[in-house]
Amino acid sequence: MMNMMKGEFEMVAGSSGNLNMPKISIVTPIYNGIAHTLEYLESLTKIVYPNYEIIIVDDGSTDGSSETIARAFPQVRLLKGDGNLWWSGATNLGIADALSRGTDFILTMNNDVQAASDCLDALCGCACDNAGAIVGGKIYFMDEPNRIWSAGGELSWWNGKTLVLLGHGCADSPGFSQRRKVDFFTGMCVLIPASVFMRIGYYDAIDFPQYHADTEFTLRAKAAGIPLIFEPTARIWNRVESTFMQRFLKHGSLTCHDIKELLTSFRSPMNIKEYWLLHRRFCPLMLLPIAFGLRMLRMAFFLGKIRWALRKGGSAVEKIGI
Repeated sequence: MMNMMKGEFEMVAGSSGNLNMPKISIVTPIYNGIAHTLEYLESLTKIVYPNYEIIIVDDGSTDGSSETIARAFPQVRLLKGDGNLWWSGATNLGIADALSRGTDFILTMNNDVQAASDCLDALCGCACDNAGAIVGGKIYFMDEPNRIWSAGGELSWWNGKTLVLLGHGCADSPGFSQRRKVDFFTGMCVLIPASVFMRIGYYDAIDFPQYHADTEFTLRAKAAGIPLIFEPTARIWNRVESTFMQRFLKHGSLTCHDIKELLTSFRSPMNIKEYWLLHRRFCPLMLLPIAFGLRMLRMAFFLGKIRWALRKGGSAVEKIGI
């Protein structure tokens, strides 16, 4: 038994014994959103890779998600939380369950994505070519299927961007068609060997309950010497309109109360505390004050742009790119 990054789970290395077709456990946390979940699960039925399972962790849904999934997809393994696990805790619960049954790989996915039928084959092929590495796929926008949402991530301490999604907003092209090492991945379409959890632990569900736990985990892995490999032929499509920021944009205004929530809520991707922790853990010490200060300035400028765009209306918000 080990206490690994704020979560106490028994650690069991992959032991399915199938070297040609290793067992992949797809772990997906949900809270409501049954329509998206059903579309997501339907896309997974088209997966051609033969040795995988789907684990859905329902953290207190009130829309009948578990019951609907059990009827429509009886092959799915359903776990339940009490509504307080959030993304990281729910994902950890699914990971612990899969590891306890001897899986070889964990594949983290969200319920608002759809996967290409050969996605697992591509991920597994890359993982076999790069033993011990974490492998991430290419993520597209759902409503613009050839426009990239992320092709892996890069750290950028000097300009205040900090976490840069490579290829974000670009049309797919040969420039995004090569395997390469990256600095981090988001939590969608990331294949993680079971042995990685033995080395570095689980997602940090205490400091990063909802956002940035995926980034922190992969940065922690990279710091431990585990390669992060982007695999361009492993493709999924992301439904970005379901993100936290869209909630505010739909109101057509951004009040001081909204800004406070954006900067302090653990449900927000702009949470200042979480950005500070990422900087403190991974930014070179000599750069820390400058890098974090630039990040705060950039966030303030970004919020100002949003308020201006919302006042102006029309296409102004779309041009911001959120």
